[in-house]
Amino acid sequence: MDVNFDAITAGTKLDGLRTKADIRILVCYVLASLDAPISKDGFVQALQSTDLINFFEIGDALSVLTLSDLIEADLKDGVEYLSLTPRGREVARQMETDVLFTARRAAVAAALDMLSKEKARGGTKTEIVKLSRGYHVRLSVMDGDTLMMQTVLYTADALQANSIADRFAEDPKSVYAGIIDAVIR
Repeated sequence: MDVNFDAITAGTKLDGLRTKADIRILVCYVLASLDAPISKDGFVQALQSTDLINFFEIGDALSVLTLSDLIEADLKDGVEYLSLTPRGREVARQMETDVLFTARRAAVAAALDMLSKEKARGGTKTEIVKLSRGYHVRLSVMDGDTLMMQTVLYTADALQANSIADRFAEDPKSVYAGIIDAVIR
């Protein structure tokens, strides 16, 4: 069997995807497995974290699949979200076994993890306000339209402020639970 390895493989593992067709199939399969819109940036970051696909190949696959009406991109609050069209779901279903199970499993796991983080961030808000000396970091947890928690922390510099905001975005539930636990004791 003569296989045409036509994908850029720089930065990928030895068992990474080597053909543009396999990459496009995997992209469709992962989006079908998520069954929810995911930010384009988050999706690219998730796939890239697996070291199965070169960054440029991910972008190329997304462009081709969007132009082919297999993926649709929706803009919400300045963020581009990806989801499959019905035609894209059909392609994913018919061709999923063309890509190795281990690649499918790793890519779906990375994308599900990213989607989970995005959903957690959706119920949170962080705001950094520069003061004359230092910064205030406002951390909020929302449940729909209901404000569940809001706290303001002072930091001496921007590095600390950004570090707190990033850490909160990673795991807002534990911050919320920790504050509730500390107040109830």
